[in-house]
Amino acid sequence: MANIFQGFQPDSFLFFEELAHNNQKAWFDANRARYDQHVVGAFRGLLEALTPALLKLNPHFEVGGKTNGSFSRINRDIRFAKDKSPYKSNYYLYVYDGRRDRGHAGRLYVGLSADCLTVGFSIYGSWRGPKGALETVFRKRVVSQPEIFESLLKRLVRSRRYETYWHREEKGDWTQHAGLPRRDEDWQTLHAWVVRKVFLPNSRGLGIPSFANTVQRIFAELYPLVVFTSDLTPQWEAEIKKALKK
Repeated sequence: MANIFQGFQPDSFLFFEELAHNNQKAWFDANRARYDQHVVGAFRGLLEALTPALLKLNPHFEVGGKTNGSFSRINRDIRFAKDKSPYKSNYYLYVYDGRRDRGHAGRLYVGLSADCLTVGFSIYGSWRGPKGALETVFRKRVVSQPEIFESLLKRLVRSRRYETYWHREEKGDWTQHAGLPRRDEDWQTLHAWVVRKVFLPNSRGLGIPSFANTVQRIFAELYPLVVFTSDLTPQWEAEIKKALKK
């Protein structure tokens, strides 16, 4: 059966709030129906509502709805972790170009936790294996195409339409910095960059079906960042111009 998106209800946030105090298999099994309805069901309904617009934006976007593809896993990998809690405290929808691995290029996302729902863009560096778009595309374009990059920053971040933060490994620790990097060299050493809007549980319009339109608009506005940071085709500049006109 199709999942009809009804918005994100208070129970979507309440599930993660209670999970924080009951992070164990017995509790999760007893509350799986809540998880399936208010978390997985809400996200699957949202993806179905967004799919036509996403494929118009980029026909190569992955919209198959697979776990570890379109959706994150709720189960944590605890094999080498000090924290043995079996479940994550958040859940994500990822929209990315299916011609590349999800973690190797810029992507659009919706994330849910007990505290808030976020909608935005993110790109992460590669910790193991082949270098991804952050290292091979994004860093080079920041230097070679500063005018285009600055115009995107001015339009999306400097205008305060979206908030932003970035990460870098410093002295062996994963360190988060608020705002934009202040030095040119920071763009060449950061390991992650996020641009997003934050919606609190009581945000107006969050719990109704038309919230899908809000997500669609945010994705359309942030899509040029996906192109700038990750698109390898010769038409990438034209793709940005086309996206900005919509």
